[in-house]
Amino acid sequence: MEKAEKGISCGSDNVGLKREVGLASAVNFMLSFVIGTGIFVTPGTVLAQSGSVGMTLLIWALCGFISFLACLPFGELSTVVPKSGSIYIYLHTTFNKRHPFFGGLPAFTFFWMMYVIILPCSVALGALLFSEYTWVIVQSIFAVENGEVEKVILGAAILIIIGALNCYSVKIYVKSQDVLSYIKMAAIVFFIGCGIYLLVSGRSLKFDPGFEGTNYSVTAITQAVYFGLYTYDGGCFITNITEEMKNPEKNIMRSILIGLTITTLTYVLLNVTFLTVLTPDEVANGSTVIAQFAIKLFGVAGGAISAVIICLALLTSIMSGIFYASRLGYVAAREGHMMDFMCCIHKSRQTPAPAVIFQVLLALLFYFVVGGNANALIDTYAFFIWLSYGMAMACVLVLRKQLPNAPRPFRVPTAIPVLMAMLSIHLFVTSLVTGPLRIILIFLVCVSSSSVIYYIFIFRKLRFSSLAKLQRKLQHVLGLVLPAEEPTF
Repeated sequence: MEKAEKGISCGSDNVGLKREVGLASAVNFMLSFVIGTGIFVTPGTVLAQSGSVGMTLLIWALCGFISFLACLPFGELSTVVPKSGSIYIYLHTTFNKRHPFFGGLPAFTFFWMMYVIILPCSVALGALLFSEYTWVIVQSIFAVENGEVEKVILGAAILIIIGALNCYSVKIYVKSQDVLSYIKMAAIVFFIGCGIYLLVSGRSLKFDPGFEGTNYSVTAITQAVYFGLYTYDGGCFITNITEEMKNPEKNIMRSILIGLTITTLTYVLLNVTFLTVLTPDEVANGSTVIAQFAIKLFGVAGGAISAVIICLALLTSIMSGIFYASRLGYVAAREGHMMDFMCCIHKSRQTPAPAVIFQVLLALLFYFVVGGNANALIDTYAFFIWLSYGMAMACVLVLRKQLPNAPRPFRVPTAIPVLMAMLSIHLFVTSLVTGPLRIILIFLVCVSSSSVIYYIFIFRKLRFSSLAKLQRKLQHVLGLVLPAEEPTF
């Protein structure tokens, strides 16, 4: 490898990331990343915008179908470019050689926004909320006073523990995520079962499942779909761990199909479940719908029960977020968009330790510095991700001409990426027009900063000798090497 000449040593032939993620674990990763806290807070917004229960349920089902269609092109891309990295690696492969400067900029901008800002900020916010809801459980059990210091320590500790587990063993990390995902889904199924029982027994509130009162304005329906799709977002990120999946050419599409089917059924049934004890007005005007539902159903204990479910959703979301982000950093470093040191792996544990550690440090920085104000940064994700999805759809069409002989065991009909690109542009423009000015400004600052950094460090290749020495020192101390090989196509 070229990087070995810079003092970063390569590993032996058997050193590299291992394929530890089977189909069941891939589905759990999807459920962990997609089914977070969004479904517990967005039903009110979707119902308020749509105006009727019937339209609300239709929108949730429609958003599931749209999400599935949007993920199909990623199944094709994952076979044409069989590398981890998802949208980043597809943008890099498609456009990098088309222009000496602008060709690599889209991929680097995506990487910069996701790895350095959005994902660690999201993980930090998840840790902050996890500590808050965990403390609700602690208070309900032990009747302790409000402990601000303890909550701060708890949130930081969970980030460090998850990072350490990710560095220690991919296999144990994946199994731990599987167990937590099963528990979370079992708790959600229990709530859905309660709703079904109330409906069947005739003890539920009477609600009109029809379309009376529907708001048919384009703006209202677009906003309802926008929030619904936001709650479904993340299914395509399973391609961020392609190199660690067993039989990825089959299991990526299988995990997308199974994961999004489960997610769609869960979201539709949860919305029906909430309406068995809450009126449409209570759902539309509520903030955390699952807490309202649980308290009405189980009384005071319902608050603790809902907090447990939210904690499980947050914990699995944090775990999948750190896992995905660290792999994104690892791939970007391998492609020359990050320090060489970041694509090293531990020579015995075979985990991308530097990328994991760096991501955890970023999350801790956001956790302590930004804290609850992270929402503004997270909201910029909406502008950026829809634009990124549109460009990913373009990658499908461009790569068909650029790599016509690449293996495509799954080839999506051309109409799907075209339609998804048009939808992505529509949602991007809508969020740009309707979004608060401060969020638009944050988005522009983030994109501009990534362009400047790309020009200085990637295009002009500015290097610091002291940083190279530090990388070699860290590599020696931590027992790190470059992987012997990387996937080719």
